[in-house]
Amino acid sequence: MKPRAVFKLLRPHNCFFAGIGVLIGAIIASGGIPHFTAGFAFAAAFFVSGAGYAVNDYADRKIDAVNNPKRPIPSGELTPSDALGIARTLFVLGILSSAFINLSCLFLAGFNAALLAYYASDLKRRGLIGNITISYLVGSTFLFGALVIGSLTAAGILAAMAGLSTGGRELIKDVEDIRGDRKSDSKTFPIRYGKKKAVGLAIVLTIGAIILSPLPYLLNIFGWPYLAIVGASIGVFIVGMAIIARRQRKKDAHRASLAYKIAMGLGLLGFLVGAII
Repeated sequence: MKPRAVFKLLRPHNCFFAGIGVLIGAIIASGGIPHFTAGFAFAAAFFVSGAGYAVNDYADRKIDAVNNPKRPIPSGELTPSDALGIARTLFVLGILSSAFINLSCLFLAGFNAALLAYYASDLKRRGLIGNITISYLVGSTFLFGALVIGSLTAAGILAAMAGLSTGGRELIKDVEDIRGDRKSDSKTFPIRYGKKKAVGLAIVLTIGAIILSPLPYLLNIFGWPYLAIVGASIGVFIVGMAIIARRQRKKDAHRASLAYKIAMGLGLLGFLVGAII
């Protein structure tokens, strides 16, 4: 296996951000420097996220031949069995890492690993339930970190914000991928109900995340640096919503999805700065 192909399969930068979300949840729950077991939580999130990307690419290999032919499996850089073997190994490593923390983290890691595998094999082709699943999984990174300490209250707000914005982006990505999804007989939300309704729901979810965004500041969880960064994030979200609301072509959906990704990155930076300062 080529290291470059494995890198492309696992998207380690995204796995790293999942781990950062876990650390933020742990910092917030502890009110300062978290217990050393937060390092195991970071590793668990990193491994399980990587396994999720690998098993997803395995399940999507036929769709990716249309939508993303340069990905490792359709391009021939990795075989389907390579991807499946990597996914299994990383799932095991992720669950083992969580076993060094506590039973709550072990349960959540095992549940999320099973849900990721089920999502890749079935749920993602069932429309809105697939989008909701990914929204939960992204939001749960903050909850996982909080479970290292045991307090979920403050992390729950961040989980809700991350989940809602992720749900919006997932719907926009479904609009972008509609051609390949139709060929694979997937029943995504825009295929079932049309692009405009999918975009409308994406915007509603995004607005929900924006409405929640001042709460960490108003509840004295984070200070003004968080508010400044999340304000920039909101601005980029608005740009993404404007792009996709105007037109729902593939290239517009791609641009809007990229704007959402940048906005979510800024939001994560705001969470991180807020947790540290």
